[in-house]
Amino acid sequence: MEQVSRLSLWGEVIQFTNRCSHWTLNPQVSIPALQELTVCFNLKFETDKAASSWTAFMYSHPELQTELGLAMKERRLLVWLFGTEWSTTRRINLRLSRWYSLCLTWKYKGGLALYIDGKHEKITADTPPPISRKLAPNGMLTLGASGSAVNRNITSPAMVGKLSLFRLWGRERSEHDVTSLRCIEGDIVKWESDNWYTPVCAVFSDSSLECEWSVYEVRLMFHIIRLDGKNNTELYTARDIAHTWLRKVLPSTFFLNRVSVFEVPRSRKKDSFVNERRLVEWSPFIKSFDCLVHVNVIPSLNVATVKNMITEELRVIYDDPNGKLKLHADSDSIHSTPVESFSAVTIIPPGVVTAPSPVSTITFKTITSLKTTSTTTSVSTTEASVTALTTNTPPNISELYFEVKVNISLTGDSDPGQTVSTWLNSSLPDDMMTVLDLQLLPKTQRRQSKLQSNLYTTNKVFVPSVSRESCIFQVWVMMSQLDTQEIETQIRHLLLTPYNNGSVSIATEDIQISRILITNCNAETHLTMKGLFAWPDTQGGKNASQPCPKNPLSHATRQCKLCLSTHWLASDQEDCGLVVETIPDLDHVEVTAENALDVVEMIEDLLRDHSTLNYQELATVLNKLEDIVNLSRVTPSLGQALINIISDILESDSNLVPFTNTILNITEAVGDKMVGYEGSFTLVAPYIAISVVDVVPGEFSSLTFGVSSDRAGNKPEIFINRYPFNETVAFIFLPSVLQHSFPQNSSTQSPPRVKFQFFGIPMLFKNSQSGHALNTFVVSASVTNASSPIKDLDEDVKVTLHHLIPNTLDRDVQCVYWNFNKNNGHGGWDDDGCMKYNCSSQYTTCLCDHLTHFGVLLDVSRTPLDPANEQILTIITYVGCGVSSVFLGITVLTYTVFEKLRRDYPSQILIHLSLALLGLNLVFLVNSWLSSWGLYGLCVAVASTMHYFLLASFTWMGLEAVNMYFALVKVFNVYVPSYILKFCSLGWGIPLVICILVLIMNREAYGSHLYTNAQHSLKPALANSDDFCWLQDDLTFYVSVVAYAALVFLFNIAVFVVVLIQIRQMRVNRPAGIRSGLMHDLKGVTSITLLLGLTWTVGFFTVGPARVVLLYLFTGLNTLQGLFIFLFHCLMKENVRKQWRIHLCFGRFRLDEFSDYSNSGSVGVTAKPKSNPPKAPVPSLDSVKSSSTDSTSASSDSSQRDSSFKRPNLGLFMNSLALPRAQNSTSVTGALPSPRGENPTPGWRNHLLGQQEKR
Repeated sequence: MEQVSRLSLWGEVIQFTNRCSHWTLNPQVSIPALQELTVCFNLKFETDKAASSWTAFMYSHPELQTELGLAMKERRLLVWLFGTEWSTTRRINLRLSRWYSLCLTWKYKGGLALYIDGKHEKITADTPPPISRKLAPNGMLTLGASGSAVNRNITSPAMVGKLSLFRLWGRERSEHDVTSLRCIEGDIVKWESDNWYTPVCAVFSDSSLECEWSVYEVRLMFHIIRLDGKNNTELYTARDIAHTWLRKVLPSTFFLNRVSVFEVPRSRKKDSFVNERRLVEWSPFIKSFDCLVHVNVIPSLNVATVKNMITEELRVIYDDPNGKLKLHADSDSIHSTPVESFSAVTIIPPGVVTAPSPVSTITFKTITSLKTTSTTTSVSTTEASVTALTTNTPPNISELYFEVKVNISLTGDSDPGQTVSTWLNSSLPDDMMTVLDLQLLPKTQRRQSKLQSNLYTTNKVFVPSVSRESCIFQVWVMMSQLDTQEIETQIRHLLLTPYNNGSVSIATEDIQISRILITNCNAETHLTMKGLFAWPDTQGGKNASQPCPKNPLSHATRQCKLCLSTHWLASDQEDCGLVVETIPDLDHVEVTAENALDVVEMIEDLLRDHSTLNYQELATVLNKLEDIVNLSRVTPSLGQALINIISDILESDSNLVPFTNTILNITEAVGDKMVGYEGSFTLVAPYIAISVVDVVPGEFSSLTFGVSSDRAGNKPEIFINRYPFNETVAFIFLPSVLQHSFPQNSSTQSPPRVKFQFFGIPMLFKNSQSGHALNTFVVSASVTNASSPIKDLDEDVKVTLHHLIPNTLDRDVQCVYWNFNKNNGHGGWDDDGCMKYNCSSQYTTCLCDHLTHFGVLLDVSRTPLDPANEQILTIITYVGCGVSSVFLGITVLTYTVFEKLRRDYPSQILIHLSLALLGLNLVFLVNSWLSSWGLYGLCVAVASTMHYFLLASFTWMGLEAVNMYFALVKVFNVYVPSYILKFCSLGWGIPLVICILVLIMNREAYGSHLYTNAQHSLKPALANSDDFCWLQDDLTFYVSVVAYAALVFLFNIAVFVVVLIQIRQMRVNRPAGIRSGLMHDLKGVTSITLLLGLTWTVGFFTVGPARVVLLYLFTGLNTLQGLFIFLFHCLMKENVRKQWRIHLCFGRFRLDEFSDYSNSGSVGVTAKPKSNPPKAPVPSLDSVKSSSTDSTSASSDSSQRDSSFKRPNLGLFMNSLALPRAQNSTSVTGALPSPRGENPTPGWRNHLLGQQEKR
């Protein structure tokens, strides 16, 4: 693009060579005495020699030494300030053909800073720097010249390279400013041609140096030539013409923020036309105006490009569409400057002296976009701008801010936001009022478009849509001195004026106008997890910026929201790194009264990601909470935040026992130091509540404090001086004698205050008394600034607490208080001064002669397991029950599907026993999950079902013994009709009757058990969970479970002994030479032991020193009982394996259904048969064989018809034993031969005798 701007050097660079050695500052531009400054410039080199040593600039005073300078010598940057030389601590290697930005900042009585491409570079002085003073004024500034040309003592060479954008500001810029505001123009020395004296050196364009920016001020003078012969162009008319002209000629991405117009004195008009050398002479029909335009370029463009575009577009003569005038801009006067932010008020261009006030117009759309580009970065910047602007503001102009709320009805289809902004822009006068920060509030009512007969009726009538909007915005008013009421009336009148642009109409109502008195946000410090930020005083509507503590090259921003109560919004710290990342990092945070709430917010954020805190983390958090309470003013909001943190700690899965006293002291201190309330105040959070009540000495008669909550204690509700009701879990009555302990009235003491506390976490309080457990929530009362320790009261304090577990057995309870000195200072329960007054199953009332933390202990004399063993046993129990459930299901399925396996009684009894154990295991596995639903009826159903299957399992174990007794002992003269039916009636009926009786007599015996090891003698894991539905009543448990099991197992033990005796007798009578293996005998005994449930008797001995070992043995054996049944009665039985291979296998593993396998399924050792076996003294084979039942062969029916009695078959139990066989007799009466010479029934005794026959 053609270079058209005659002043700006943006986009231009100097090429310093031997011929062009330096530039000097124009003598007409003087540098004042400065107390702070910033110098920035860009440079580039093409050779290593040129890049290693050069001089950028020197500023000196004729009467003084070198005041300021910057150079490089042997790759070290050198800075001169007041004659002192500073140098970088490292060598700087500048890459060739690359632009570098260098900035130097200094402040009076402050430090000197050097930046390369926005990055701070450390520099040190070779000698102690002189006493701080101001920079000498009216000195000489040179660019590129060697140091010796200015000061003979400086030997840095002249520069051979390119330099551009040299600027000087009269203030120290921050590191953030150096980086983010690098494209704005200087305010003392500018990169403009009229600032420099360049007799030899010329500049040239360099497209490689670009700087993009979006905020510009444009100053120019324009002339309006009237073609209608009139000379009545008023200031307001000129403003409107200029606004229309600028809107039309500037690109669409150039948004106008403000257009201000001033009248130009007659003396300057003619001069401008002479300078233009136009063929136009001044006449009365030409009128000139000065103009100041604020332009926002979105998106940002290169500064040089923007300057050229503006000059190129504005120098073209503009013809009014009506043909009545022409507008011509003086091209020499067009001056575009990139600025940090727009001025708050209009600045009259220098050299203009006019009496009339300026007239401005503001584009509302531009105001909205401007908010994202302009920022306020420091206090000094804001103050300097305001001071300068106030100086130039005409004295008869006032600035006021108002906030407006209005309801709007829009008729027509349009975008509400765009329509409202257009309406405000056209309704409010641009020269007096500026709309700021328009916000559409949530819709109060919106009626959708209504169309008659689907958009068209027969007459094709369209009903436009009507919507209601509520909006709020701020108005900046600049106008002659008027009182506030007049301005509000004028704004209201303008907003009530109907608006219709042809497509949309607007009507307003409920207009509320309020003056904004506070327009600034005060400076404040803000401590966050990303560091400490010091926000400066900032004007409303502006943004403040601060470098990030951890990564200073990034910045955080914060907006000062302009409104009725102008305030800081939340800061944007997205680009900042965390300084406090973990809880241990809090140790490096110092708590002060000012940052206390910030530290609380940090702790809340850290705890949000921690479900468990270790010892060190708890210590760190609690130490910080103590510091906050001690150093800060505890307001209700801060107190609530502290209580929320304590609640989070109580809810965590942390070991709180070492910190109980600390937590109690913190909550006590919160109540002591609470301020900012009247009468009373309550802080409530899950599991904790604090109430403070101020009392008037002499008027105190009594005071009550009550708490209602759910069963878990996480939803407490507090009531003061109200009678307790059904949901009350804690209640304290304070007697009137307590007033004698109140502090006496004096100027140095606070008024009496009573504090109440509630804790819904019993685990916070360690139980120091063996055999007792805390059975209530904890509640406390205390008095702030008591005149003496409150103890030995003449009238007792009455405390009523609700039991967590109903005391239905009238077990011993104990009223206790928390003694902070017990357990080596960790605290513990003590009963001194407290006594039980009244007790029921649900409540206990205590009387105490002092104030502290109160609770009720319940006697749970059974010693619970330690947590580690309890957890291991729980895991073993659940795993064992799961495994047993699987194999019990396989066992039941096998014996049910294969009909040949369930023809005898033992197999049918085994099926029922397996079903009972399977039900018990399944209910146990889902018990905790179902009880967690918190439904009492469901819990009773689960507990009673589990009780039923446990009793059914015991009963079927007893029936196994009965069947064994019939088979081995009562062999003769026993007839049991409907044998299995009667067994089923007993096995499933007796447990049902017992459970029904329990439900009828004491339904509350079933429920959720809270304490561990309540029934450890049978199933310790039953009580290992706080949410486990089981028998709560000990009497019911011992009668219906323990006593019943004891009777069953006593009978089973007796039968087991008889069986062993019978086996022993048969061993004695076995033929000579027959031997049985020890493992076979052991396997048989083990099988009988498991079927009779004798392993359950281990639970009766889980007391004393061997308790833990026996519990492990008990849990392992009984939870895996189903697995053992599968091993001994499925996997190790040959006839079961045969059925599997016949029906489930393929190929060479499959068996034919008529394979020659023993039907008995014995796996015992069979002796070689002898030709003439001797007779054994055993019962007659005729009798024995005639007693067999349920034969597996076709001959069993005839055998049963000839039998004199029926007896059960026991072959399933004893098939693993290798026992002596009975001798066969050659004369057998009443017995039918079995096909293939096999026994007609697989009964245990018949099986043994049949095997002896084969011998």
